[in-house]
Order: sequence, then C-alpha cells, then structure tokens
Amino acid sequence: MKCVNFLANWSCVGVALVFPGQVMAEMQRLDDTDLAAIRGQGGITLEMEVEVTADRVSYFDDGNGIYLDDFRVGSATDPEGQAFHRVRVDISDDAALNLDYLIEDRRIEFGDIRLAGAPGLSMGGFFFDHSLKGYLRIRPGGALGGSGYTFDSAYTMTAGRLGYRTNGNEIFLDNMTLTMEALGVTLDVVGETLRLEAPRIVGSYDIGAIRYSGNPLNHGHSTDVTTGAALPSYGSISGAFDLTTITELKAGGRSGEGLRIDHETTINSAHFIYRDDGNALSLRDISGHYRVSDLRLDVTDDWQGRPALGFTLGAMDGEVNIGAIEMGDSGRSLGEVNLSFLLQAREFEGRHYTNSLYLQGGGHPDAGGQGLRLATEWSLALADLSYTEDGNRVIFSGLQSWGRGDITVNVTRDELRNGTRFYDGLRVGFDGVKAGYRINGLQVGDEDAPLQGGTELLLALGFYPAYEFEMDGHITLGAGGASGEGLTINSDIQIRNGRAALIASPYDDGSGEINQKGLWLSDLSYDGHIRDMTVDVTGEGLTFNTGESWSTLDVGNLRLGDKRSGQSFGRFVVQTYETGSGLTIVPGGSGEVCAGGVGVTASACAASGGIWQDRGDEGITVRMKQILAKAVDDSRKNAFTWETNREIDGSGQPVNGSGTRLVLNDIHTGDGGDFDGDGVDDNTFGVRTDVSVDVYQTRVVKKDDGPDSLGVSGLRGDEKIMDSAAVAGYRYESTPSSTDLENRPLGFAVRAQSRFKELSINNVDLVHPVGGAQTAVYGVQMQNFDIKANLTATPIP
Repeated sequence: MKCVNFLANWSCVGVALVFPGQVMAEMQRLDDTDLAAIRGQGGITLEMEVEVTADRVSYFDDGNGIYLDDFRVGSATDPEGQAFHRVRVDISDDAALNLDYLIEDRRIEFGDIRLAGAPGLSMGGFFFDHSLKGYLRIRPGGALGGSGYTFDSAYTMTAGRLGYRTNGNEIFLDNMTLTMEALGVTLDVVGETLRLEAPRIVGSYDIGAIRYSGNPLNHGHSTDVTTGAALPSYGSISGAFDLTTITELKAGGRSGEGLRIDHETTINSAHFIYRDDGNALSLRDISGHYRVSDLRLDVTDDWQGRPALGFTLGAMDGEVNIGAIEMGDSGRSLGEVNLSFLLQAREFEGRHYTNSLYLQGGGHPDAGGQGLRLATEWSLALADLSYTEDGNRVIFSGLQSWGRGDITVNVTRDELRNGTRFYDGLRVGFDGVKAGYRINGLQVGDEDAPLQGGTELLLALGFYPAYEFEMDGHITLGAGGASGEGLTINSDIQIRNGRAALIASPYDDGSGEINQKGLWLSDLSYDGHIRDMTVDVTGEGLTFNTGESWSTLDVGNLRLGDKRSGQSFGRFVVQTYETGSGLTIVPGGSGEVCAGGVGVTASACAASGGIWQDRGDEGITVRMKQILAKAVDDSRKNAFTWETNREIDGSGQPVNGSGTRLVLNDIHTGDGGDFDGDGVDDNTFGVRTDVSVDVYQTRVVKKDDGPDSLGVSGLRGDEKIMDSAAVAGYRYESTPSSTDLENRPLGFAVRAQSRFKELSINNVDLVHPVGGAQTAVYGVQMQNFDIKANLTATPIP
C-alpha cells in the first residue's frame, strides 16, 4: 500500500493495527507535492489511492475462529492497481460532521473463508466491485437524548459487481447501480443494547445481468477473455423500496460470546422486476412488515459437532402483500398474493424443531475444495397464503413446514468429476434432508370462512395437500434459457420414506390438532431426473420447456384413512419418460364461462340450463404439453403397475414383487402418422391440458330436505345464499332474488380441457409370482380425445 498524504498515512497505521505482521506497507514521508493535495478552505479535502492486502483476517468467539483469507482492497479493473478515494471533511455551525466522498474503481475481496476447526474446507470466495459517490452527516443527539447520534446519508453506487466463487467458477451480479437515502437515522445506547432506528430508507436498484462463468480466467469480467463473447446471463433485475427499520445489537451469542440481533422492518412500498430478453415478470405494490426476535450469531459447532458459523433464531413473524403479479406482453396481472408467517420452534410428528443455520465450508465433496455446506433446521409454525383475483379471495390456510438436513452450494461447470456428474451453474444439493409440510385446508372469502377441501385440485401441478419425506440430490441452475437470457435447470432428486396426501382432512378443525385422515401415497420412494429444462419469461407468460425427464414413483401402499395404518389398496408404480414437454403460466383465468351447460353466448348457455359467468380479467391459466416418449430401457419409459396379494415378511411388512401385478407397459403419445417424411411416426402434440383457475361465485343447492350439519333448514333444491345476518352466515332460498344471486358462495373454480391425437399402450400384462408375465392385451390405441371439465370447490356443511 502506498500512502500519498497524511490521511493515507493514518490509514496505513490503522491497517497495520488491525492486521499486525500481515500487511506490507511502504511508508513514505510527505513532500510538497503530497501536501498540495490537501486543501483547507471550508474544511479539508483528502485524496488517496488505496491498495490493502492481508493474508488473513481472523475473528474469534469463545476460542473458536473464522478466517477470511487473501483479503484485498484495491482496483477493480487492475489486479495490481489502487482504488481512488476522495473525502471532503467539514464541520458545520451546528457541530455536525459532514463527509462528502467519492470512491472510484474499488474492489473488496476475500479469496477464501475458513473455520479454524476445519482448515481443509473452504466456503469459497466473494468479491465486490463498485464506485460510490455520496455524503454522510453526523450530528450529536440521538432519539433518546444527547448521548446518541443522528445520521443523514445518501449515495449512488455504479459499476457494481457482487460475486461468489468456488473452484474457479463464479456467479455474479453484473452492472449494478444503487441509489439510497436515509435521513434522520439515530444511534443510541439503551442499557447494554445498541439501537439503530431509521425512520425512512428509500432507494432503487438495477442489476444489468446475473452472469455465470466456468473459466477461472474470467474472474470479475463481463465477457469471456478467450472469445470476447458476453458471459451467459440469468436475466436482469430492478426495483425500488421505501422502508422503516429498527435494529438492536447486543453482545452475547447463544452460549458465551457472540452477537444478538433484534430487528423490525416495515415495507412502506416496493416493487421488483425480473427481465428475460426484455420480457418482464413484475411484482407490484409490495407492502408489509416483519420482525426478527433473538437472532444469535456464534462461531460454534452444529448438532453433529462440526465447526460452523451458527445463526440461531428465536422467532420471526411478518406479513407481505404483493398487489399485482404481472407478466407477458399485455402486462396482465395474475392477481394479488398475501403471505403471513410465523417461524418459531415447536414439535412436529413427535420431534422438536428450531430455526437454525450452521454455515460450513466444503460443499459437495466431489466438486472441489471450495463450497458451502449449510446444516439447516426450520420450523414454520404457521402461515397463511392467500390469492385474490378480481376482488375474490382464497386462502391456503394453516400451512406448516418442518425439516432438518444439509444443503450444499457450489458453482460448478459441466464435467464428470470423481464419478459425479456436474452441470454449468449454481448447484444446490440436498444431503439427508428430512422434511415435511401440510395445509389445513382452503378458506374462501376471508379468515372467518369455514375450512373446505379443494387443495387436491392442485395435484395436476405436483402439489400435495400434505407431504413428508427424506430427500437427497441436487438442482443446478444454469444461465441462459431457450434463447438468450433465462434459466436452464438440471436436477437429480431421490426421495425415500415418503407419505403424500392425495386428499386430506384438516389437521385442526378448531378443537386442536388431530391426526389427518385422507387418501395417502405411503411408503413412497421417488427417483426423478431433469435434463436441460429452460425457464423463460416470454410475451405469453412464464414458460418451462424440458429437454428430457424421467422418473419412477414407487408407492408401497395406497392407504385410505391413516397414513401409516390405513387400509391398503396395494402397491402402485408409475414410471414416466418425456422429451420436449412444456408448461406455460399465463395471466388470466377462464374469462366467460357457461357453467352447467353448453353455449358460447349468454342466451345459448341459459337455454341449455347453464349459468353464464364472467370470471374477470385476472386469474391463472396453466398450459401443459406432455410428450410421452417411447420406451428406451427399463428406467426410461412410461408404465403403470398395480400389485396386490404380496407376501408378508417376518416384521409384518409386504414384500414388493411377490404379489400379482397388472402392468400397462410402454405408454406413449403420437400424432397418428409420419407427416414430416423422416420414416418415424411424429410425436409433437402429446397430451395437452389447459387448466384455468379463478376465485368466483357459484351456485350451490341443498341435496336433502331439513336441517344441514350446522342446523340451517331448507328444502332439496334450495340455493345457498351467504348472509352475514344469519346465525350460520348463510341461509337457503327456493326462489333467490337478483340481490341474493349476488351473494352466492365464493368457490375455487377450475376449468380444464385435456386432449391428445393418439395415446398408445404397447402391452397390458398380468404377472403372477409363479407363472410369470402373460400378455392380456397387445397394442391399445386411443385417438382424438377432447375432454372438458368445469368444477368449483365450495364449503358444504
């Protein structure tokens, strides 16, 4: 480090004090040229060129250490260069200290982060490039009196890069700009607590690209140094925020030394925009609040005795509301989303769970020496997720989740390394994760509405009302979509000892938690693989296209009632193999619908006995295309197996493969011929399913004469009308008025259409444990199917 004036000399001394014996600094005497850089009219202006290096920066907590290796502050563009700093210092008449600063071309970097107890493992490196221009005003007197301080600050950051690097591969936020203003920030000491209160923090940000590099020579560059081409991008991000915050800091970790943090934030307003090749996915009108209670930071050991940087949380609660989710060329909104949550320690399934994260080095052992391993435990005690479209609201009520296991993070490149296949991108691995979630049910209208079913309508999207499992595997997020920016996903997931509900009753009906009953996929194992799935925001919506995917879902017992001991229908095995499948999420639901009849106009619908409904502009439509490919081998094919009458082993468990099986083998789609002349039957249409989801009023009629389960009387055929003045909140009417019709119950409405050109089953076999396989049917084909459904889930007492 070369110090060019007296403040720089003071900085050298300070650095030497912080890093004794590790900083190599060239101390130089000030001459007339150096003194000429100092100006004293109306304050003092200091200019310096800074380059600081240190082999290691260490922090110790109760004798446990964390090391930041290869520390450097200097030029972002020249690895051997210096960053420029200029600071103007002034003291105003009100005794305020005024600092105006300019920082140009600065990089702050740590090459490695290590824990003293695990010296052979590294968390990887971080770097931050930026230029800053701003001011800081410090005046005496805080929120509680003269012993504190008040700060006014504003700055603009440009030319920003923030990156994470492992084993020569890196992901970084590129071309970042940030403007922020915080006025009237107070700092006070309350007892043993340092209290920082910001009445308002406003700002905006823009990230030009999120880039990936698998070439170690590209470190900190936006283009490949070999080819000159721009590095692949995940897309760009921009947004703005207006916040109010209170932060309290106190010495003392969970045990012994450390740090305690308590924090509150109110989101007065915010928005977030993700762009993919100019197409935007926008979260508008964000507001809410959250509170962090008793967050402790320690250098300690995790539950397996491994050295770690520990973050342990007492509790966290809050609520976030997104006023509109917009996508596509039209800028139409999917609707409004609200999430309220409570993270707090509690017991699930007979085991106590907390909220903690233990940060360690290493990542996946085959990926190289650098990476992150996060020993993680979570306890989502309660959350409600609501969705509102066109003013109608549905609440996924009583969401709970729990789990424990290791999450690994590495930036990897496409290679086979030590027997493990890696892919380009950010690899998130799962190692021995045991987790679960459950939903109590749906509420339509508001939080006081009765619980009802309907979550099973989301099974088409792979969402179960309740699920618990053990999981290993990875998801790797690569840069670049189907064309240009976007995401590419490769994954391999293995699940064992799973229990998933197809239909489930509430776990709490208002009288306390009870054992959920339902239809369960029990003793479940799953092995799934995805190759080259691209995710893009397009002019139509959010689009997923899969190059190839295959999986095996083995359900040991399909149980009715209790998930562990309910009556079993037997074993089911579902194998899938798809190539070129896709899914698009489009803003807007069903629009105009003829419910209970047919007709494309209101009059034609009414003439057929139906009800004409205009379900509004908002809502969600999911368009799925499944190309079921012909079998390649025993693991890559579409097949269905049902097995019953299995033998029982010594522990009373059925033995898979010992019973009688019905096998539908090599199921695949087709277009009905060779239309492109390549000698192979085409398979481009597949099974196409459109599902439109709205929250809308619907007609509900009474099925029997007399009182229902809540004691409300009516006649068979009477229509249910919501009425807040009624004891139960509703009444029955045989001839509802036009006003009554406006108060029909809200429902979770789904309109679906599924169609295919040709679906073939190569053979249907009956397999006996002694006689072997016998083909019962050979060559089944179904052609030109078009099936439509229109249904609504509403509370029925």
